[in-house]
Amino acid sequence: MKTIYKIIVSCIVITMFSCEDYLDVNENPNQLVEVPSGDLLLKGTLLANAQVQQGQLARTSMYYSGGLIGLNLVQQTLYNYDYTPGDSDAVWELIYNGILVQNKEIRRISPEIGFLQGMIDVNEALAVGTGASLFGDIPYSKALPDNPSLESPDPDLDLQADVYASLQTLLDNAIPKLTNGATTLLLNDQEKTPDIFYLSDRQAWVSAAYTLKARYYLQTKQYNLALNNVVNGINSASGTMAYKPIGTVDSNSNILFNFVNSSRAGDMTGDNAFYRDLIDPANASGRNNTKTDETARRNYSYINGDGEQENGIDGPSTPMKLVSYEENLLIWAECILRVNNDNQGAIDKLNELRTYLDSGNAFNLIDAADTFNYDPYVLADFQAGGIENADNIAVDRAILREIIEERYVTGFSTYMPFNDARRLLKSDSDVIVPFPLNNTTTTINPQRFLYPQDELDSNANIPNPIPDLFAPTPVNQ
Repeated sequence: MKTIYKIIVSCIVITMFSCEDYLDVNENPNQLVEVPSGDLLLKGTLLANAQVQQGQLARTSMYYSGGLIGLNLVQQTLYNYDYTPGDSDAVWELIYNGILVQNKEIRRISPEIGFLQGMIDVNEALAVGTGASLFGDIPYSKALPDNPSLESPDPDLDLQADVYASLQTLLDNAIPKLTNGATTLLLNDQEKTPDIFYLSDRQAWVSAAYTLKARYYLQTKQYNLALNNVVNGINSASGTMAYKPIGTVDSNSNILFNFVNSSRAGDMTGDNAFYRDLIDPANASGRNNTKTDETARRNYSYINGDGEQENGIDGPSTPMKLVSYEENLLIWAECILRVNNDNQGAIDKLNELRTYLDSGNAFNLIDAADTFNYDPYVLADFQAGGIENADNIAVDRAILREIIEERYVTGFSTYMPFNDARRLLKSDSDVIVPFPLNNTTTTINPQRFLYPQDELDSNANIPNPIPDLFAPTPVNQ
């Protein structure tokens, strides 16, 4: 963690915003100049989180949940579960250096800009919650001491459950700031605002905060609390939090596009992956039926791995969802079922999502001739012998199984399938999506990612030996 203390700076260059654009820069290049307002640092922290949510570890989680296949070099190594601590370094650095360090600086220099403080609170909760879900116990409450130096003590690890609890408090405190907090001329300028997620839309940030609260209560299996919060979450597709890339501009494109057009092009693919077979209309044991045609979504989400598909999920300007309307509806459906034992209510929420999918606005059509269909389900579809219950399981389990399977498909390219597989393994294995293991010598799917090498080298409080790839994190034990 001491590497973090080296990187706290007074001024950073943010994409499309140079410090010189806003500062009277001193002629002496060796003299640090302080950023006058925290809103100038916002864009950098949001971009860092886009990488956390949709970058290397998200792609690796797809290897570990049937979404992609690693073919060559490092990607094949990762696919075969030969994961090393160094594979976690980049995302860990983004969470701590790219987000937490910058947020601390924003809080220091602009405590009076309440709206800004609320935005960085939500962004922090998104990043740290992802870190806790992937690694388990992590440094948080003591991660960034005041006046840090190389002599600062190594930070303790907060228990995973305590991190989740802290994030719930952080989000609770963020909501009034987002609603009523002071703002700035820059944040209010729709053309220049550094808020690349919501263009300074207060209500959109509030709704995202509630969906995040519901997400984390779902991950900790506090389903009643998830239900209490999801009702105030993202309530339309326009409210989805997404990274919206510029296009083919270097470093500002869709993150999958950058990978499949890099020197690593061809090292991974979606061909023959479980996900692609599951939604193949030609697969009699897949999820297509008389009410569901996944042809168009399958084509949209196809990742060849060696060059992009224009307008596809890896297209250069295709938005990448971070916290979505679809996720909110599916949390709602699952929790209505679990908490209220309301089969019809769960089906109704699932049908709200299916109505959106059937609108043609949920994903791009790769070919105008691509077909799709998402007719509403009725209770009989989940009763014994129904199209969603051919194996005659209990009705509520059949409904839950479809909700979880929809989460698997909807969450493709995000951590959702990997998180669900770990969350449900102990308590709900009968409805878990049955993607296969990647080799014949492994008997359990990965349950976490390894602590990063940089942290092992610099923080004596990291467990020794570290939990291995197949050790469940505490909330999933």
